[in-house]
Amino acid sequence: MQTKLKPIIFIFILFVFTQHSNAQEVWNWQKSIDYALQNNITIKQADLNIQVGESTLKQNKLNYSPNINGSSNYNLTVGNSYNFFTAEYNKALVHYQDYGLNINQPIFDGLIVPNSVKKSKFDLQALKLDQETLKNNVQLQILTAFLNIMNANEQYQQAINQKAITQEQFERLKTLIDAGAAAENALLDVESQLTNEDLNIAQIKNQRDLAYLSLRNILQIDPKKDFTVETPKLPEKLSLDSLASALSIYDAALRLRPEIKSSQAKIESAKKQIAVAKGSYFPTLNVVGNLNTFFSSQNKLTSTVLTGNSTAVGFVEGSFQRVLIPETQTIQSKNPYGKQLNQNFNYAVGLQLAVPLYNKYQVQTAVKQAKLQYQNSILTAKQTEFDLYNTIMQSYLKAQASINSYQAAEKNLTTAQRSYQYAVDRLEAGSINQLEVNLAKTNLSNAESKFTQTKYEYLFNTKLLDFYQGKKIEL
Repeated sequence: MQTKLKPIIFIFILFVFTQHSNAQEVWNWQKSIDYALQNNITIKQADLNIQVGESTLKQNKLNYSPNINGSSNYNLTVGNSYNFFTAEYNKALVHYQDYGLNINQPIFDGLIVPNSVKKSKFDLQALKLDQETLKNNVQLQILTAFLNIMNANEQYQQAINQKAITQEQFERLKTLIDAGAAAENALLDVESQLTNEDLNIAQIKNQRDLAYLSLRNILQIDPKKDFTVETPKLPEKLSLDSLASALSIYDAALRLRPEIKSSQAKIESAKKQIAVAKGSYFPTLNVVGNLNTFFSSQNKLTSTVLTGNSTAVGFVEGSFQRVLIPETQTIQSKNPYGKQLNQNFNYAVGLQLAVPLYNKYQVQTAVKQAKLQYQNSILTAKQTEFDLYNTIMQSYLKAQASINSYQAAEKNLTTAQRSYQYAVDRLEAGSINQLEVNLAKTNLSNAESKFTQTKYEYLFNTKLLDFYQGKKIEL
């Protein structure tokens, strides 16, 4: 019996595991934001740019330190070569090797290094602020996608409910027709209404699918991952808060928005670039030093030894004794490698002054270009402020319009609901036909759709205004 149960248990476990692995993930607002900020490719690229900026700043700071370079050369000379130890030419195989260590410490460079460091700090600050701007834009994109999904979900449910009501009418009308209390042609109007509502449901479902696709693109998640969003439940009727003035929102945005701070940092960076370019007008002063030594196979050790023989050089006066001197012989031997390096070691310390006289107007051109870039950064900052003002004003006007539209849509919905109920009552009383009821029902459906649409337009525009005032986006 146990043997027969084992395959069944295995299949059951496999089925449960498969169902679990294919389960649809539910993402709420905060999870979507956190995932996008960690995985969005554009934000990752901005992070790499920040790392480049950090390395540039570090490199510019290291320009205060000296340049230290070591060198070594090895030469093999065949044939006649000049022997500076003996001041003559010899035909020999000569080995030569030298070693050197050079040090160059800047003392004054026209303040190029300190201004470059300051410029790099402003550049790094701008890069970080640009990344903050990207993160804010991603959050706004997610907000748009979420509200579109919420709007589509609500309208989808409304369409399903409307179809259910029409289906009830269809079933009730069939019962009346079977009982002979209604004409069969009335059923055609209801069937047409059902067809229209099926089309409406399909269109709304397509809008929801597109909203999900937009959210997927923003999150940049695996296309194979199946997920749905957990949308917060909104009250049926919104409390319409009064809006802050557009100018107060704009003033707050000028103080808080990272794109404004970034443009100001870029202006300061461009200003420091002018100072860097002007630094090349000035002379440079460096402390230089070097250590050197070398080895040469031409360098020999010379020694004198007695041969044991003597040479007469004369006679002693009066005794005629010969004067003898011992004979000597000069012998050369190899001078050891290490000993030569010690013997030939030398060092020097000095100052190096370079005065720019003529450089084909390269410095003048660099200064002019830096000034033009500075002017351009000022214009860019002004354009950024103008774009921000234009965006805030548009959002403010849309928010005001959405309040009016929401109030009007709410009244229209109330009227459409009463009109539809009145039409149903009249249909049951036999004073109107099904076509007129369908018309009232279509008007009700449109009113519900418009009311839902204006509600989400109000939410988006008001949250956008809160966002520009530095408030956290929450759903």
